[in-house]
Amino acid sequence: MKDGAKALIYNPNIDKYLFVLRDNKPNIPNPNKWSLFGGGIESNEKPEEALIREIKEEIGISINEIILLEDIPLIQVVQDKKFHISMHIYKVITTDEPKIFTEGQEFGWFTIDEILKKDIVPKLQDLITKYCSRLI
Repeated sequence: MKDGAKALIYNPNIDKYLFVLRDNKPNIPNPNKWSLFGGGIESNEKPEEALIREIKEEIGISINEIILLEDIPLIQVVQDKKFHISMHIYKVITTDEPKIFTEGQEFGWFTIDEILKKDIVPKLQDLITKYCSRLI
């Protein structure tokens, strides 16, 4: 597993965040849970570069601003194997709508209260709770 970069994507025009429902595949971390867009960092990339690339590949939106929230050390478990990685979490500002959708089952715009009522990745709940005053 690679280190990753993920984004809390915020659209101030609608005052909501964009989340993705992960595929329901047993060979990926947190299958069938709501999560953030983003992905793995390639060996020649900085975390912010990886995030921009991943967002372009996954949903094709333009980014107005990127703010680093936190670098989190994680243990990812996939099929009973543990991987130690670092996840770089950003807040991304956009006024764009997704133009493509290449990964996951669906996506949706939600308020913080709405997403916390869904089945989300456990670490995401911790992150939203920690940064709630900065996100709303």
